[in-house]
Amino acid sequence: MPNKSFIDAMKHCVSGKLPAGITDKNVEFLAQGEEVFALMQSQLLPLSDWPQWLIDAIERDMEKHPKAVEALVEADIVGRMEMIGQYVKCRYSALDNEADVIDGQLQRPEFTDCNLRGSCPYEGRLCELLKAPFGTLTHREIEVLRLIPEGLLDKEIADQLGISSLTVGVYMKNLREKTGAKNKAELVRFAFQKNLL
Repeated sequence: MPNKSFIDAMKHCVSGKLPAGITDKNVEFLAQGEEVFALMQSQLLPLSDWPQWLIDAIERDMEKHPKAVEALVEADIVGRMEMIGQYVKCRYSALDNEADVIDGQLQRPEFTDCNLRGSCPYEGRLCELLKAPFGTLTHREIEVLRLIPEGLLDKEIADQLGISSLTVGVYMKNLREKTGAKNKAELVRFAFQKNLL
């Protein structure tokens, strides 16, 4: 018969943390396709159903980031709600374990994984670049970082990306320097923490 204290501990064991907004009063933003949602009070709300206090908090944050708003205007996104939705989508929609709104205040923008990375003219102005402890990762470094967990050799990564093995070696060196990682396992951990896997 198993130990009773072990069984009690097993009943309370959770392998991961729930996103904000499910069991707390914070808000987590996420996007699916063209739509952006707020996860709050255990509900997934489309932009049209967001409460006024949340819209006000986003607009206050937009006032603090004029370059992001300028990028929206350049992209011809000028309607009030359309701007708010795109602003949130580009700056806060990574579904992670960090609340995007705490006590009615937007937190720091996060790296959102977008298929326009590396080709978007507004990258770094509207959205956040991927910051590591000792530098900002380039689009190509992120591509290499994503392939590391597949267990590929540098030559295989090079073949997949259409670059030389020497170039992959340079990217690997840059990744270790920028993240502070000592090996591939630590790079995989960094990628996991940044929701790249």
